[in-house]
Amino acid sequence: MENVVETVRFKLVEGTDTQAFVAAAENTESFIRDFEGFQYRSLSYNADSQLWTDIVYWATMENAVAASEQFMSFEAAQKLVAFIDPTSLVMAHDYVKMSVCSSSM
Repeated sequence: MENVVETVRFKLVEGTDTQAFVAAAENTESFIRDFEGFQYRSLSYNADSQLWTDIVYWATMENAVAASEQFMSFEAAQKLVAFIDPTSLVMAHDYVKMSVCSSSM
């Protein structure tokens, strides 16, 4: 069975304090980390495009879909999503076909 990568790309609501947003993202870690099938998460930012990318690796598509369906029931998730411009949000679940990790990870 192949693992799954969840990619969420978005811009923040104009005027958002990025430190407050990152703190809100950190507050969702317990939901993500404790959800069945969780493997890895990162949050990155591209200054040129002002796009944020939240990447989560899951053991199965079922894990990824279940987590995304239940995410908004988590109070911290609602606070996080309030920072996101909904018109910019693009989310995808894709099967990982190849991956390489550093031996130091």
